[in-house]
Amino acid sequence: MAEVSALSVRRVAVGAAAWGAMLLAAGTGAHAAEAEAAADAANVNAGPVLGEVVVTAQKRAENLQETPIAITAVTSDRIEQGNINQPVKLQFSVPSMTFGNEDGFTYLTLRGVGNDATSLAESSVATYQDGVYTAALITESIPSADLQRIEILRGPQGTLYGRNTTGGVINYITKSPSFDPGANASISYGNYNAVQGDIGVTGPVVQDKVAGRFSFHYGYHDGYYPNIATHVRDYQDRNISGRATVLFQPTDHLTITVRGDMAHDTFNDAFALIHGTALDGFTDAAHPLGLFSEPAAFFTAVPGLLSPSDIAKLNGGSIASFYGLLQPGPPPPDIFTTKTVDNGAPTIFRTDANGASVTVSWDAGPATVKSISAYRYNNLYFENDSGGIGSPSVDFVPFIQRDTQYTQEINVSGKGFNGRLDWLVGGFYYHDDGFLAATVFLPSAGEAANAGIFLSSPPGSPYIFQLIPPPLPTFNILAAPNNLATVVVGGANPYDGGTLTAEQSIPTTAFLGFLQRQTSESVAGFFQGTYRIIPQLRLTGGFRFTADSKTAYRELHSNLLYDLGLAASLCNSNTSKSWTAPTGTVGVDYDAAPHVLTYAKASWGYKAGGMNPGECHHVYDPEYLTDYEGGIKAIFADGQILTNLAIYYYDYKNIQFTTYIQNASEILNAGSATAFGVELEYAIQPRALRGWGIDGSLSYEDSHYGTGCFGDPANLNNAGDLPSPLQACPATVINPATGMPVPIGPSASIRGNELIRAPKWKTNVGVQYNADLGTSGSLLTRFDAAWTDTIYNDIFNGKVPDLAQWTQPGYWILSARMTWTSPDKRYSAELFGENLLDTIYATNRVAFNTPTSVYNLGGQLGPPRTFGVRLTVKLGSAAH
Repeated sequence: MAEVSALSVRRVAVGAAAWGAMLLAAGTGAHAAEAEAAADAANVNAGPVLGEVVVTAQKRAENLQETPIAITAVTSDRIEQGNINQPVKLQFSVPSMTFGNEDGFTYLTLRGVGNDATSLAESSVATYQDGVYTAALITESIPSADLQRIEILRGPQGTLYGRNTTGGVINYITKSPSFDPGANASISYGNYNAVQGDIGVTGPVVQDKVAGRFSFHYGYHDGYYPNIATHVRDYQDRNISGRATVLFQPTDHLTITVRGDMAHDTFNDAFALIHGTALDGFTDAAHPLGLFSEPAAFFTAVPGLLSPSDIAKLNGGSIASFYGLLQPGPPPPDIFTTKTVDNGAPTIFRTDANGASVTVSWDAGPATVKSISAYRYNNLYFENDSGGIGSPSVDFVPFIQRDTQYTQEINVSGKGFNGRLDWLVGGFYYHDDGFLAATVFLPSAGEAANAGIFLSSPPGSPYIFQLIPPPLPTFNILAAPNNLATVVVGGANPYDGGTLTAEQSIPTTAFLGFLQRQTSESVAGFFQGTYRIIPQLRLTGGFRFTADSKTAYRELHSNLLYDLGLAASLCNSNTSKSWTAPTGTVGVDYDAAPHVLTYAKASWGYKAGGMNPGECHHVYDPEYLTDYEGGIKAIFADGQILTNLAIYYYDYKNIQFTTYIQNASEILNAGSATAFGVELEYAIQPRALRGWGIDGSLSYEDSHYGTGCFGDPANLNNAGDLPSPLQACPATVINPATGMPVPIGPSASIRGNELIRAPKWKTNVGVQYNADLGTSGSLLTRFDAAWTDTIYNDIFNGKVPDLAQWTQPGYWILSARMTWTSPDKRYSAELFGENLLDTIYATNRVAFNTPTSVYNLGGQLGPPRTFGVRLTVKLGSAAH
C-alpha cells in the first residue's frame, strides 16, 4: 500500500524536534548523512501514529506531510510485510504507476510517462539507490534487499533529479550501519518450491568511529508455466545479491559511507503467443512457412500452384517436409485459460548488476558539503524466441548488453536570511560506456523467402511453383560482403552447428544482426531554494541546466536482406549528437491549518535524445514535459484520518516511444500529448476500533495524444511509407510499387488516443487488524486489493486491424497475510498469499510482423497465485 499512512512509525516528538533543529537551524551545519540516519531511525520505530514518515526526497530530511510534492513512501515495515522487493509488486501500492518487462528490460511508468524496452536507452522514470543514479533498464527488475524505505516521486523532477526524469523518480534507500550491534534473518518457503532467505548484520568496527553492515539475499522458485514445446517449466527464477556498507565518522563533522553491492539474476520468462493473424491467409503457428507448410491435398484443391507430378512427389506431405524445412510445433494453447506456454526455443536470461560508491558529508560550519562518487557495471545476456509459437521464428541467439557507468554529484546546502532561506546548489556528471550486440535468427522468414525464390517457376510455366531436386539451395553468400557476418562474440549457432565468430561467421540460416557501441555523457548544474515569507507561507524555486552528448557506432548485418536484394539496408556508421536544456520548478506552499499543507507548483522535465540500434542513421530527439500541479496534505480527526490529494495537468511534447515501421523497431517522437489527473492517498486509524486500519490510493488520468500519423508493424493502416512522424494523416498515400493512391486506414492517426501504459483508473486498498495478544505478542491480519484499468501497449490503442489484443484488459490482484509477532518484537511468523484470484496478466504485449505474412502478438506474464510461510528473527538494534 502507499505508505503515506505511516502505520509503522512512532511519533517521537523530542527526536523529531532535535533532528529538525539539527538540519534546519542556521549555524548547526548538520550533514546530510546524519539527516538520512535520522530519517532511518524515525521510520524504524513502529507505532500507530499517522503522518510521521521522514523522507529525503528533496535531499534533506523532512516530514512526508510537510513536503510539497506528490510522493509515496514505503517504509521498511511495509516492505518486509509485503515482501515488496521488485517493481512488479511496487506497482500495486503506488498511484499512477505501472510496470512492464520485455526481454529483461524494465519500463516503469508514472502518470503515463515512461519508456519502452529499448537497448542502451534510459528510463523516463529515473531510479536512484542511496543517491546513485542507475541508468540501465536491464537491472531495474532485480529484487532489492535490506531496504529502509522506497520513495516514489511522481512528475518531472527537473531540478534536484534532473537526469532524464520526465516521469518521476524512484529512490531505494538501504539500511545504514549502526553502532549498536544487531542482526536479522528471515526465511520463507512457498508453492513452486519458492525459497527466499535474507540475512543482515550490523555493528561497530571501531566504537563510535567505524560501523559496518552486511546483507545477503537469496531467492528461487520453480517455473510458473510449463512449456509444451520444450518440455520444461518456464518462468523459473534464481537471484542472489549481497551488499556491504562501512560508515566512517572520524570527527563529529565528517561522515564517509562506502558501499558495495552485487546482484545476479537468472530466469527464463518465455514469450507466450496471445494472438496470431495470417496476413496472407496461410501463415500461422500451424503453417510457419505459409503455403509451403500446406499438405499436398491443399495443392490438389487449389490448381495452378503445383503441377500434378510435383503434387505426387509430396506423397501427401508438405513442401516443407519434402525439403526438410521448418515444421510446426505443438498447437499454441490459450495462455490465459491453460497457463501453458508454447515457445519453440529454450529461454535464458542472465542479468548482473554490481557497483560501489563513496558518500562524503562534511559539516563546514555555515554550510554542508556532500559528495557522491559511484561506479556501476551491468550486464544482460539472453537467448529466447519472441514469436511465442511452437516452432522457432524470432530467435535471439544471443543478445548481449553491457554498461559501465560513472557518476559524480556534489552539492552544498545551508541557510540564509536569518534562517528563512533553505538553499542547495550542486553539480552532476554522468558517463556511460554501453555495448550491444545481437544475432536474431529468422528461420521461418528465411526459409519461406528462400523457397519462394528457388521454387518459382520460369516464365511461361502454367504453374506458380515447381519442385526442384532436394536439397533446396541456401542463400547466395558466395560473394558476401562483410556485413553478412554476425556481430556477436562467442555466440552458438543453433541451426548450423559450431560457434559464431564476430564479424567473420556467415550462417546459412536467415539472420538479422546489429551492434552498437555508445558513449553517453551528461553535465548539469542546479540550484533550489525555499524562502519562508511568513512561517506558514513558503516560496520554492529551482533551476537546472543540463548538457547531454552521445556518440554511437552502429552496424546492421543480415544475409536475409542481402538475399532479398536489400543490401543497401545493411550499414555501419558513426553518429554524434548533443543537446542542452534548462529545467526547473517554481512553487508555493501554505499551512492552511495545523496539519494541513496546501501547495501549487509548476515544473519542467527533459529527457535526452539518442540513437536506435538496428539501423544506422536516425537520431531521435529529446522529449519535454511541463507539469502544473496542486495538492493538499492533511491529517484530520485528531490524527485518525490522513488524506493526500494531488491534481495535475501535463503538457507533453516530442514524446519518445517505440514503434514498428515495416517490421523495424525504433524510437520515434510522437508529437505531443496532454493529460489531466487526480491522485488520492489515504489512511484511517479509528480509535473507536482499536487495532483496525485502512489505507490505499486512487488515481484517475485522462490523457490524449495530439496529431500524428504512424504505421503499424505490417503497415495495415498504410502509413509506413510516409515521412514519420506526420502531424496529421493525409487521405491517401502513393503505393511506391504501383504508383496508385492507397487510402490511409483510420488507425494510422493517433490523435485523441490515450498514452501508452496510462490506465484511466487505478486503485489499491488495504485493510488490517492488529490484535493485541498480551503476553503472547500480537497478530496482524491484512488484506490488499489492487485494480489496474485497461492498459494500452501501443500508440494505436488496439485499433489496428487484428491487433485488438495488443491491449491489456483491466484486472484485480488480491493478497492476504497473517503475521504473529512476539512481545519483544524479536520473532515473527507469517502466512502469506499473493494474487489469490490467480489472475494471469501480461506485463507487456508486443506485435511482431516476422515473417511479413503473419502478425504474432506475444507477451511475457506476471506471477500466478503464490502462497507460503515466512519466519523472521531480529536481534539487538534490528529489533528496535
